[in-house]
Parts: sequence; structure tokens; C-alpha cells
Amino acid sequence: MTPIADVQNRTAVLDLMKVDANSAGIYSVSYVGDSALYSAWIRLIVRECPKNKWGSECDKECPECLNGGVCHDKDGDCVCPPGFMGMHCETACREGMFGRNCQESCKSENGCQGLSFCLTDPYGCSCASGWQGDRCRKPCLEGMYGADCLLSCNCKNKGKCNRFNGCQCPTGWRGQYCEKSDRAPEILDMASNLEGNLNSSHKITCSATGHPLPSHMSIELRKLDSTVLKASHTTMDSKKSTAHFEIPRLSAEHNGLWECRVSTNGGQDSFKFTLTVKEPPYPTTAPKLLSRSSKQLVVKPVETYAGDSPIISTKVLYKPVDTEDSWSSIIVYGSDQITLSNLKPSTRYHVRVQLTRPGDGGEGPLGPEAIMETDCPGTCCFSYQQGFSSYIPTTQQVGRPMAKDHQLLWAVVGSVAVTCVTILLALLILFYIRKSGEETILQFNSGTLTLTRRPKPSPEPLTYPILEWEDIKFEDVIGEGNFGQVIRAMVKKDGIKMSAAIKMLKEFASENDHRDFAGELEVLCKLGQHPNIINLIGACENRGYLYIAIEYAPYGNLLDFLRKSRVLETDPAFAKEHGTASTLTSQQLLQFAADVATGMHYLSDKQFIHRDLAARNVLVGESLVAKIADFGLSRGEEVYVKKTMGRLPVRWMAIESLNYSVYTTKSDVWSFGVLLWEIVSLGGTPYCGMTCAELYEKLPQGYRMEQPRNCDDEVYELMRQCWRDRPYERPPFSQISVQLNRMQEARKAYVNMALFENFTYAGIDATAEEA
Repeated sequence: MTPIADVQNRTAVLDLMKVDANSAGIYSVSYVGDSALYSAWIRLIVRECPKNKWGSECDKECPECLNGGVCHDKDGDCVCPPGFMGMHCETACREGMFGRNCQESCKSENGCQGLSFCLTDPYGCSCASGWQGDRCRKPCLEGMYGADCLLSCNCKNKGKCNRFNGCQCPTGWRGQYCEKSDRAPEILDMASNLEGNLNSSHKITCSATGHPLPSHMSIELRKLDSTVLKASHTTMDSKKSTAHFEIPRLSAEHNGLWECRVSTNGGQDSFKFTLTVKEPPYPTTAPKLLSRSSKQLVVKPVETYAGDSPIISTKVLYKPVDTEDSWSSIIVYGSDQITLSNLKPSTRYHVRVQLTRPGDGGEGPLGPEAIMETDCPGTCCFSYQQGFSSYIPTTQQVGRPMAKDHQLLWAVVGSVAVTCVTILLALLILFYIRKSGEETILQFNSGTLTLTRRPKPSPEPLTYPILEWEDIKFEDVIGEGNFGQVIRAMVKKDGIKMSAAIKMLKEFASENDHRDFAGELEVLCKLGQHPNIINLIGACENRGYLYIAIEYAPYGNLLDFLRKSRVLETDPAFAKEHGTASTLTSQQLLQFAADVATGMHYLSDKQFIHRDLAARNVLVGESLVAKIADFGLSRGEEVYVKKTMGRLPVRWMAIESLNYSVYTTKSDVWSFGVLLWEIVSLGGTPYCGMTCAELYEKLPQGYRMEQPRNCDDEVYELMRQCWRDRPYERPPFSQISVQLNRMQEARKAYVNMALFENFTYAGIDATAEEA
């Protein structure tokens, strides 16, 4: 009971002492002696945990719930008042809107006036934000806001209180109470005149500083014709944000005045620049023959040309007429004449010229073609006769006296006959010697054919550390595929017992599988020891089967290890308690990537191509060290062209590997970019939802996987560098390793594992991963 003397502002306060769960319930309130018609009913909600605590043992800290939100004592989430949303109820909805994502509307001319909202306990019921009173029809008094108008604005720095969402801050200020200062953005060091080449892919960067730093969506390029270009990605450091823009194919329409515009809470800034599209130069006349000999042509490559200067290089392409030979070429810089050497005597050649100006895509189209003929060997007296036609192949050759034509004809026929007989004789000798198991060496010196014989070099026998069958104690199967399996075992080597993983093929494995398996042993032998590759312990042959013993990795393959860390799926309570989506930290994830890059740097130095670099083929060893494994497809060559059909890891393959079956260290770099995406996405399936046929079509068109929401711009930029169309533009593994180690030293969360709003994991499609 509250005495009438304690009633202030027509409000009575009753304190309940030692409240427990039994105190919860519905209470009636009325004046003593007054009619029951004027009484009220109040529901008392008692949280099972003390303030700011939650959990079955009430031992977990609640998150900070803003704007009147209440911490749920069972799951630790903030229950937001009607009119607010977010993990911490930090975001205000527009007037008349409510719901978990502010998508619900009160659908009334007066908004949510007169409506009462009952939410899950321990929140209970209240008016919507901006309204108060027993029927929720009274607006908040000045300086108050929120549900039931219980919150005070207390705005600073000339902020204005809005009864629906709190303080409205003036330009230059932000925060719940406008207590944090903003600084207008400023564009840094941008050139006022840019140029690019017609039909090329052109990149533009715009950097800006400010407080807060401009975000990815805050920077854009605009043309005066209202064309708007969004950034492909944005990199940020402690001082500035740099937006990267790309025009896939420059055209004349891109000529003109552009503007980089930056907009943040602190204000706006803009910078105007002119973009000029240049046309790559090309010859308008055929190259001109200046002089010739039996093995040389001296050419003047260009007399007139169209397109834009300056010309930084001239490329002359030539090949014999009536052959399927590929074009040979020579590039010169700033010369009026070019000598084509080491040509065949008395041979007609196609000759064309290509000009190049500065910048990407500066190579112009090929000019008109000329046909030039080398001189015959010996001493002949010739006079030149030349003629040109603008875009018609032109023959530039010799006029000879008619009286001597028959002599030249007999000389040519005799020379050809002698040459054919000599080659036929050499081939017969070669065939005879090859049958005797010896190798023939042919040399031509001063017109003399020299043949020597020597024994064929026999391939060097493969040597590997031998394990005795009795020294292998098999334990249990730890991995299995269609054609092979991996068994954990204890092995004894040099008197020392150690854990090992034994790889073996199944009985029905194909000949190709056996060949790849033996090839893997050969690769392991040649690679030697390195901390970031799975090292060979030894091998054993028993009853015609090969067994390979390698290091045992206690944590299995990286793909499964990443997927097991998805704690929101395996242990939601742990995830919410610690506010994390993974049991792995950003530092650990980056370290996996750095380990793989270091191991691949070692492989590339040894001139080995892996060809199947993916998270499934990386093992996690002691101290969570990542080790590259599965060398069954590796090749010890600088360039490898696959000529046989077989299973292909399409989602990890570079464009040139998909289209031409060509593999180099640079195609391994592409695969590393996909592996880095797997690490950031905690084992997601690359290009999830797309078929292999779609990949063949879209990758050459410039399609790439999108940036994961939890991925820093700098990490995604590294992925994009690995996925460049031209292999030579991709970074080497040495550079990737240095870059990842530098990120490690920065101690920045490059992979955000915090549970942000609407967090979802990347999709997994096990059937798609088989291709």
C-alpha cells in the first residue's frame, strides 16, 4: 500500500522486496475504497537471472541492449522494443515501422498510435516507439523517445531529439548522443587527366580519407550524362579507403568529363577528371622491302599509320608462304628498319606489322600484308621490282633475264634432289641404328651430315626409403575414396616408431590410377622435406601392391576441419555466448593460407605443378600447421599439357586449364585463390549453385565469385589477383606468401568471425564438389 502523501505527479511507486519466481503474476491496482471499475491490472515479469546475466546457470554476460532492449535470460539475445532492430537494438526503424527487420508496418494514418505490442518475455508489452499512455495515444514529451517514452535523448553538440528514434545529429557528429565527431571526406592524389585504349579493360582508383572512413558503397564514379559506376572492390587501411573501378571495354562513349564522388555521415567531396579514349595505332600501308640476301630481309615496317601516338614498339610478324607454320615475330623500339634473320633461301614470306602505344590494350590491329622473297644462295645478279597495294598482299621479288631462266631451274631442281636423297639416306641409317638400341645424333656442319652413335640413356631408377612389411602395424581406416584408401599405422624406421598414414590402392583400381599413384611416390621422393608439405616416410611393396607411408596429420584435411568449425551449426549456445561463427580465429585462418602459400612457393621453386590444389588436398598437422598433400596429379615440369581424359577439379581450375588443358605454376596460383575463398568461407563450395557448363561459359566472360561478407577487402583483392585472365599478371607464390605474412603481423581481423546481423554460412553442395 502506498500512502497518498507518497503519490507524486499522480504516480504511485510500490517497491517489492526479495522478488523471486513466485512473485511473478498479475496484480490489481486501485484506490482503497474506490470502485473496482477504476482499478488497473499489472503483470509482473521476473527474470530467472540477475541483471545482465543469462544462461541455465546465469553465469554468462548479456550483450549491451540499447534503446530499451532487454536481454533474454534463456538465449542471451536482445529483445528489441517495437521500432528498433539489430543485434543490440542499435538501429531505429522509420516512423510507423516495426519488426525484426523493420519490414512490418502499422498501416494507419497515425502510424502506431493506439497500438500495444506484446513481445516475448521478459520484455512484456509496451506502446510503439514514440507513444505512451494507457491506450498508447499520447506522444512523448520533449526530450523523451522510445517505447512508452521511457528513454531520454540527452543530445549533445546541437543534436535534436526525435521521439521515434532518438538523437538526430548535425553534420560532423554521430553516435547515440551525437557525442562522436565526424570529419568530411577528402579525395587524395587523383590525376585530372586519364587515358585508356579503345576496347581495353580500364581500371580507375579513387582514394579518400575522412572520419568515419568511406565504405565500399560510399565512393562512386559519375559521368555528366548521369552514368554511374560502382566500385568492383574497396581496400581500406587505417588512413584511407581506395575504391577500385573497372570499365570492361572502353568505347568512345566513355570519353569526357567524369567525377569521383564520396559521401559519408561527415559530408561529401568530389573530384572531376577527364577520361580520353585513345585508338591503338595500325599501319595503313604494307611493310617495304629495303634489301635482302639468301637468309635475311631488311624491312621498313611503317610508312603511314592511323590511330593515336606515341608508338612505343613495332612488331613484325612473318612466316613462309604455303605452310602451316606459326608466325614468328620480332619486336623493336624506335627503329626505322628491321632485319629478319635466319630465313630460308629462295622462300617467299608473309610479312605484317603491329604497332603498340602505351597502356593496357595498346596493341593495334595488324596492318596490310606484304609477300617478300629471300635471295637464292650463291652469286646471282638481281634487280628489284616492287609494287604495293593498300590492303592486298603484295609480292616483292626479283625480275630475272629470260635467257637464264633454264639455268636457274636446273640449279633449283638439282639442289632439291640432292637434299631429298641426303635426308632419305639419313632416315634409313637412323632406322637401322634405332633397332640396335643406340641413339643417333645428327649434325649439319658446312653442308656436311655427320652421324654419331651412342647408347640410349636409361631412365634413372627411382630410389626411395624402404620400409619392411613387418615394421608396419595397421590400425584403422582414416580415409577412403573410389579407388584407394588411407590407413593409420605405426611404422618403424631406423629403429624409431612413429605414427604414419599409409596410402594404398584398392584391387580394382585402373591402370591410370596405378600410374598416378606411382607418380605421386616419385614426386614425394624428388620434393624432399619441407614443413608445409606432407613428407614421405617410406614405401613398401608386398605381394605386388605398393604402400606409401607419409606423415600422419592428426586433424585431417583442411576442408573438413573448416566445416567442423562452423560452431553456429554444431553448438549454437557456444556461438551466441562468445559471439562467434567459428571456433577458429582470423589469425588461424590466415595462417592456414600463409602455410599453403609457403609450401607452394617451395613447389614452384622445384618447378613442380600441383594441378589439384584445394582445401581437401591440404592436411592439418601438429600445432595446426597446414601441409600440402595429394601429389597424384603433380608434374615436375614448367608447363604441362594434359592429353588424356580423366577426372577434373573443374571448380578449382584456371581458365587456360579449362579451355586448353594447359597447367603451369600460374594455374596453381588461380587454384590458390579458390582455396583462399574456401578458407574465408569456412569450407563453402566454390560457385555453389552453378554447373560446370556455366563455369566454362561465364569465367572467360569475366565472372568471378563475390566477396564473402566476412572477408576484408585486402584479402578479396588478393583472390581477384589470383583470378586474373592473363596468367602472367597473377602474383607469384613468393609475393603471396609475403603479403599473407604481412597481414599476420598487422594483427587485424582480416576474416571477421563475429556474429553480425543476418550472418549465414556459404553454401555446401557435396555433389558439385565431385566435379
